[in-house]
Amino acid sequence: MSEILLYGPIGPDFWEPENAITAKSVMAQLSEISGDVTVRISSGGGDVYEGIDIMNALKGYDGEVTVIVESLAASAASFIAVGGADRVLMRESSELMIHRAWTFTDGNADDVRKTLEDLERQDSKLARIYAGKAGGEVQDWLDAMSAETWYTAEEAVAAGLADEVITEKSEAPAPSASLAKRRFKFANRAAAPPPPVTRSVSGDISTTPSDGQIGDKMSILNQLAQELGKTPEDVQNALSGFFNEEVTVTATVDLAYPEDATVVPTGVVEVAPVGEVPAGVTFELTSTPDGWSGEVAEDTGVLKVTAPSNVEPDTEVEFTVTANGGDAPVELTVPVTVKAAANTEEESTQETVPETPAPADNTVTLDAETYAELKAAAQHGWKAMEQQKEDDLVAEVDGWIKEGRISAARRTKAIAAMKRDPEAARDIYGSNPAGTIPRAEIGYGKDTEPDEAKTVRAKADKVGFLTRKNFH
Repeated sequence: MSEILLYGPIGPDFWEPENAITAKSVMAQLSEISGDVTVRISSGGGDVYEGIDIMNALKGYDGEVTVIVESLAASAASFIAVGGADRVLMRESSELMIHRAWTFTDGNADDVRKTLEDLERQDSKLARIYAGKAGGEVQDWLDAMSAETWYTAEEAVAAGLADEVITEKSEAPAPSASLAKRRFKFANRAAAPPPPVTRSVSGDISTTPSDGQIGDKMSILNQLAQELGKTPEDVQNALSGFFNEEVTVTATVDLAYPEDATVVPTGVVEVAPVGEVPAGVTFELTSTPDGWSGEVAEDTGVLKVTAPSNVEPDTEVEFTVTANGGDAPVELTVPVTVKAAANTEEESTQETVPETPAPADNTVTLDAETYAELKAAAQHGWKAMEQQKEDDLVAEVDGWIKEGRISAARRTKAIAAMKRDPEAARDIYGSNPAGTIPRAEIGYGKDTEPDEAKTVRAKADKVGFLTRKNFH
């Protein structure tokens, strides 16, 4: 079986840079192995986001992942073990510690409040990871984290955070965790208060199970699924007929937001997630671009975005919405693009709910009827302009005929050519020299008829004796 050693701080560390464990290094090791894998942990924790990356990499690995806590799994290392493994094993002398997230901050009151909100969001996220493994209420785990709770191997199993205590020897080197522990309230398990045990206590007085029995049920379900080569859902369905209570299996959240959401400046747009929202999943807005505002519906995930008034068209921003309630919190990105305000109803591709901004100095407000009349007038003017262009082309062709550049018989063809391509028509027809087609009358010459004959012919016409037909 392949092994991965996580001995040292999680993420970049000033004190132990040579031992720092990164998500990139863990994923590189996972990509080079196949089959089941054992992960040995001795770490005082470190960066929350780096720890979640490592946890998700282990959770997504194809083979079975077994985590062995060799001496200490504290802080970020604790949720890597609890959330990333199929089985969590504890050495007899090992410990596991959970606490609330912490950070450094500076700035004004708004900055501090924002930092506080960020920390509380991290705490809720981590508490759900512990509850997903051990059962119980999220608030109970938040309370245990507030107390910075240290668990011995036996206590970790009793609380549902681990599956078994093991005694076999390990050839892995013993780590040094003294520097990693310097940030904790207590130096070790002996200095900390005893942890609350969330499992049920059997005895002569009471055998009523506590919320911890949910963790027992999930642990047994997972073990049965692994031994039978089935999924937990298959085992749940097979056993559902034998029990009166429902076995709960956490769901995987598979949601996304559309990538073509648009909004006009000072406008509002609502963006809904694509896909069916699983039961029990809640949403929270965790990242908002500067100058923008947004709010998300906790139950449906519909995000309402308001654009600032000074934003430029084609600006692209991203909001982040976290979906909670599945196997692990899922961060969803919501891209929004700013577009120019539509000129007509047909140009609008996104339903918006515009605010009522203060009119600018050059802004003119029109009622719908006046606006429609102006559009009709503009359309009429455009048609008149097109007619005038056609009349000019026809006049130009008639000018060529008058100048003797083309014959009158070619007028129709010349006009059609001008409509298709004026420049080409001018080269073919208009470039002929003036006078190419003669315009003088043909068939008339000198009048040689004597005046006497003209007089006789005129009189004959008058009295009807002769006709033009018989006169030669």
